[in-house]
Amino acid sequence: MNLEADPTANVVLVLTEPSDKSADLVVRELERRDVHVFRADTGDFPLSLSVSAWFDGSWRGEIRGPEGAVGLRDIRSVYVRRPTAFTFPEAMNDAEQRFAAREARRAIGGLLMSLPWCSWVNHPSRAADAEYKPLQLATAAACGLRVPRTAITDVPGDGVVLNVRLGGSVVYKTLSGASVPDGQRVSLIYTTPVTVSDMSDRRVALTAHQFQERVPKVRDVRATVVGKRVFAANILADEAVGELLDWRANYQALRYEPVDLPESVESSLLKMTDQLGLSFAAADFVVTSDDTHYFVDLNPSGQWGWIEEATALPIAEAIAVLLAGGDR
Repeated sequence: MNLEADPTANVVLVLTEPSDKSADLVVRELERRDVHVFRADTGDFPLSLSVSAWFDGSWRGEIRGPEGAVGLRDIRSVYVRRPTAFTFPEAMNDAEQRFAAREARRAIGGLLMSLPWCSWVNHPSRAADAEYKPLQLATAAACGLRVPRTAITDVPGDGVVLNVRLGGSVVYKTLSGASVPDGQRVSLIYTTPVTVSDMSDRRVALTAHQFQERVPKVRDVRATVVGKRVFAANILADEAVGELLDWRANYQALRYEPVDLPESVESSLLKMTDQLGLSFAAADFVVTSDDTHYFVDLNPSGQWGWIEEATALPIAEAIAVLLAGGDR
């Protein structure tokens, strides 16, 4: 729980990669409000980013980068967007680098989380917990959202029973994200229709698999939560393309339009993010012909810049207000 901000703290620390265009939008909004910003990427530590701190009842010190430094006691809020992994000298072997990364994470993360007045978008511990898909679905249902019937298994023999339980039309969805490293490239695993034979394949035994009923959707909705505000947009596929089971598979065929969530859905979504301790979240829904909204996914650090560009929804402004100490 965040305490009231230290009245002397006036800097927003933005942690993200250099090419993060969504963060660029927030930084511009903060600077337009004359809010001091210190931007850094953990990927620069320790080669060009450093930390020096000491404890005398509370932590003092600073984070230093190529373009300046910020005192720990000057940080009023932290925006964790998409910082990259720590980068160590090539002369260090793999074991040394793994050890150094653990030490760096506990040092830098621990120092920032020790600031009692500091607010987060999002707090790393809360964001990490919220990444667990089973927790998301259980929390969504407990907060009043409709959730597709879902199964998680590594038992191929469950295939026939699961097909019945999930309604006979089933999809496979990853539990940890669509991006999968594949040698020198990254492969993407989208939501995929599966059969009883697929769910009964012996390779299912190699790890946990998430299977879910296929909801007969007519549109998708991305709802971006910022504090107590929700910015929702329809995601619609061109008629020539037809239904996209996973809209991420063909961005070129998509168009977007602002939309209001039903009041009950919006209030349940806000209850969910509050219960998860999130100040920001990108939530996805599928909507049926009778306007029933099914919650399918939530990303505590989801992309939103392209949605703002397409719809003019003031997401960056809302995040800047939150970081500067406005309405939460």
